[in-house]
Amino acid sequence: MVRLDGVTKRFGTVTAAEDVSFALHQGEFLTILGPSGSGKTTVLRMIAGFMQPTAGTILLGGRPVSELPPHRRSIGMVFQRLALFPHMTAAGNIAYPLKMRGFPRAEIPERVERFLALVQLHGLGDRRINELSGGQQQRVAIARALSFEPDLLLLDEPLASLDRKLREDMQLEFRRIQQELGVATINVTHDQREALVMSDRVIVMDGGRVQQAAAPQDAYRQPANRFVAGFIGVTNFLACTVLEAREGEADVQIGDHRCAGRSAAGAEAVGRTADAALRAEQVLIGEAGQPIAHADMLVPATVTEVIFEGDRVVYAVDAPTLGGASLRIFDHDPLHHKTRRIGETVTIGWKRRDLMVFPRDA
Repeated sequence: MVRLDGVTKRFGTVTAAEDVSFALHQGEFLTILGPSGSGKTTVLRMIAGFMQPTAGTILLGGRPVSELPPHRRSIGMVFQRLALFPHMTAAGNIAYPLKMRGFPRAEIPERVERFLALVQLHGLGDRRINELSGGQQQRVAIARALSFEPDLLLLDEPLASLDRKLREDMQLEFRRIQQELGVATINVTHDQREALVMSDRVIVMDGGRVQQAAAPQDAYRQPANRFVAGFIGVTNFLACTVLEAREGEADVQIGDHRCAGRSAAGAEAVGRTADAALRAEQVLIGEAGQPIAHADMLVPATVTEVIFEGDRVVYAVDAPTLGGASLRIFDHDPLHHKTRRIGETVTIGWKRRDLMVFPRDA
């Protein structure tokens, strides 16, 4: 449905997107994830036709679209600022693109009702936009973008302005609607949870370049480089030196400890300084001087911070024998585990497979 080959966009001496290539198939949900300035919105705007690439090719449905203006591309869009017409009703907003595209007048009311029902707003079509809640306005924007049944749906951070609970509810709603219609969708966000929850595939961008393209679980469990490991999830990075390397594995020195783990490409050079990474939820915490079930590595530490977040407790600990490193730890079972105190001496540990080693320049 969508294909980008070597797409680059420059603004004078500034390169906003460089050599971006990927393909999206019918029914797939792709999220382009990255921090501000990573190039993700530039890519979306080029696909939409609001911006022309400096180099490379964009194809929609197998056809190059560089000469097609936005209104001639079969694309629905939902923006962060929803751009709904406040003087119209919900039904009027949904009907607008149908009228602009010359749909038969007799067909429009039935189609509007169908899409109101799809987004669970049946019976609310006569309400004006200011009479709807934030979540209901989001649903109107989705219905408007989909009412003419576009080949492609583009989402430009449409949930960013919502509060956390509503945003999480709408993430699931977006996914339900997209799967029900089977429309190819590209979502742009900096929200990691949104990308992991909603997507069939994620593309992680930084500095205008694609850092990794993978299924959400692969991007999380097998990050391609240090940037991806640090951007998706909460990750502790520990300075280390590579002592021994095998294909896909490495032994490293972290402070006073020799540790084994998985190694990314480029981290195999013996004697090289690297970064060892541990996800916060993969660090285990137990009693001082005692073993921890399933942990391959044990290290003494001191609790320096305790934050109760309801579904988890977040600890900060200092580990002097890990070169004085400070680590974040997530305990996702706070009701059944002992709550540690600030200043308490504990043992922390992890499984060998959970330690990832990345070269410093990646």
